[in-house]
Amino acid sequence: MLKTAITVSAMTMALTLFSGVANADQLSDIKDDGVLSCGTIGTVPPFNFQDPKTREITGYDIDLCKLIAEKLGVKAEIKIVAGSARIPELNRRSFDIITGSLGWTPERAKQVAYSHIDYVSNQMVGVMADSEFTSVKELSDKRIAVQTASTSEKAVRDKLPDAKVVSFQDVPQALLALQQGKVQGLGLGELMLLAFKSEGAAIKILPDSVLMIEKQGVGVRKGEDALLNEINTILDEAEADGTIDKIFDKWVGADSKYKMERSFKVEPM
Repeated sequence: MLKTAITVSAMTMALTLFSGVANADQLSDIKDDGVLSCGTIGTVPPFNFQDPKTREITGYDIDLCKLIAEKLGVKAEIKIVAGSARIPELNRRSFDIITGSLGWTPERAKQVAYSHIDYVSNQMVGVMADSEFTSVKELSDKRIAVQTASTSEKAVRDKLPDAKVVSFQDVPQALLALQQGKVQGLGLGELMLLAFKSEGAAIKILPDSVLMIEKQGVGVRKGEDALLNEINTILDEAEADGTIDKIFDKWVGADSKYKMERSFKVEPM
C-alpha cells in the first residue's frame, strides 16, 4: 500500500510539473528572462544595418524591436540571421521574434504568425544607370538578381516568369552582381534601391516595375497567441500615439534623406 501511495504521489507530481510546462508561454518566458531577442538580417538599410560609426546594428526594424522590448519591460537583444533562415531559426527558438523586413506571403503565413502591419513597400526592379533599359518589360528574358527566399524573389518569379532569376544570400551580393554585369536587373524593395542609390550606387529604378505591394510585420512562432496579441497591442498603441510616425520619419520619412510619405497604417494583414 505504501509503495502504491508513493507511486501515485510521484505520478501526480510529474503530471503537475508537465502541466506547468505545457501551460507556460513564450511571453511569460521573455518577461521572466528579462530579454526579448529579435532576429534580423543586418544588411538591409535603412531597416537593419551596421552603423559605420558605432558598428552597432541599427535601423527601422531595430527601433521596432526596442519599442516592443521597452513596452514588455525587458531588454532588447539583436541577433543577425540570413534572410532565408529567419523563419527556420525562429521555429528552432534561436530567437523570440523576427523584426527583419518580413514581408507577408501565403507560404510564410503557414509557417509563422504575423503581427499587424508595421511597414508597406513596393517591390521594384533596379538597373545600372547607364543601361539602355527603360521598362521592366525589356527584362522579361534577362538575368535578375534577388535575395534568396525573399518576397522580391517571389515577385520577380511571378511577374517575370521567363526571366533568369539569380538568387544571392544577401542584398549586397545581389547589388554587386548587378554592378559587375553578371545580371541585368536587381529585384528589391523600392526604399532599399533608393538607399543604395543615395549611397553612390549608379543605379536607376524602372518606373513601371512595381511587381508587388509588400506588407511587412513582426514574425512570431505559431501558437504563441499571448505574445502575438501583446505585440499587436503595442503596435496599435504606437499608431495611436504617433510613435510609428516618429520611427517612420526618422528612417524613411521627413527626417531622413528619402523624404517618403507614409501610405499605410498599423492594422491586421
